[in-house]
Amino acid sequence: MRFGLSEISRLLPIVKRRMANSVILWLQKLLLTEHYKKDVFGKTYAKRVLMCHIPEAFLGKELPKYHSNFTECYTIAKCFDKLGYSVDCVSRTKTGIDYSKYDIVFGINGNAFMGAFSADEKVKPLKIFYSVGGETFFNYRVTASRNRDFYNRHRRWLMSANRYVPGDVRTYYESNLSDAVICLGDEYVFNHFVREDVLSDKYRWLPAFYFPTVKAAPKKDFAKCRKSILWFGSAGMVHKGLDIAIDFVLAHPEYTLHICGGSRQEKDFWNYYMPKIKTCKNIYMHGFVDIESEQYAHILSQCGILLNPSISEGGAVSVLNVLGNGALLPVYSEATGIALSEVGICVPNVIYKEFERALLSLEAMTDAEFEQRALEAHRLIKDNYTIDQYENRMYAHLKDVIEKNR
Repeated sequence: MRFGLSEISRLLPIVKRRMANSVILWLQKLLLTEHYKKDVFGKTYAKRVLMCHIPEAFLGKELPKYHSNFTECYTIAKCFDKLGYSVDCVSRTKTGIDYSKYDIVFGINGNAFMGAFSADEKVKPLKIFYSVGGETFFNYRVTASRNRDFYNRHRRWLMSANRYVPGDVRTYYESNLSDAVICLGDEYVFNHFVREDVLSDKYRWLPAFYFPTVKAAPKKDFAKCRKSILWFGSAGMVHKGLDIAIDFVLAHPEYTLHICGGSRQEKDFWNYYMPKIKTCKNIYMHGFVDIESEQYAHILSQCGILLNPSISEGGAVSVLNVLGNGALLPVYSEATGIALSEVGICVPNVIYKEFERALLSLEAMTDAEFEQRALEAHRLIKDNYTIDQYENRMYAHLKDVIEKNR
């Protein structure tokens, strides 16, 4: 693992920027009254919607790009505004809400959205659930399978490095009891919801979007970088398949692995893997990388393969960002929630042996074919996963839901 003074010097501006963003967001939260923002666009219509999402998205500041949820929230509010609704936004953790003044309650999982089901029976706002992840019981099943796969390879459990449905199964009830559900992701994600609910016609899905942060067209030596793998993810490192990425490179030292992200709070994971990788010269630990930084563009230029063995997503924005900005060939799971089979290799089962087989199969490709597939992945994302397309699809879904529930 290489982590010298040059790497530290590159990280300093990113650390300072992230700290500044954190302080700003903390101050912004203090300025909100109980995490509530009324009339987010300063307009008043006869009809009103309550969004249970992220009120911090409406504080008049530039929306951050370290997570897509701020932009999602703001964009969805724009759709409601165009449909003629005044928009209030409340934190998803808020309780004690008066739902009687709302025609629609729209939201992600949490107290605020769930509270709409226990309101006075005379108060019946249209409830639209926005699912940003996989279906609840699907998550249970694949999490158990992923833990078992790790145990079978390493003869130890690493339960803390996964992602679990927080607290209870409210997300199952939120989707099943809502009047309509909009699922972020692709048809694979959508179908898991439909299988769990007899009212399948109330479900709709839409793709996620990417942030175009690297302005220059991708230029790289694909013959040189085709054995450089990028893993880009966040918390839940077994959930996201970082163990598969590390195990592969340890078994095949002719490959290089760049790790971007990965929660340092998952100490059991790092206590197990750090002794294995700390002396490896073919594993680079970059930490969390700002996608608007030169470091991000540089890493993308060094890598030819994007490896995403995630077990459950609602349309992995990190994958979209990497492919849309960097032109890499994706080796990914179906649960990534993005239709990439035309350009990459989709692995149906998230187990190490199948990902190892998929990665090694790339060696049969010529350099020209490898480059063509990576560039096609880049074009696919740029052409089909823009913020404008997300807004247009969301607007169409909301309009359709409202008209069918009048």
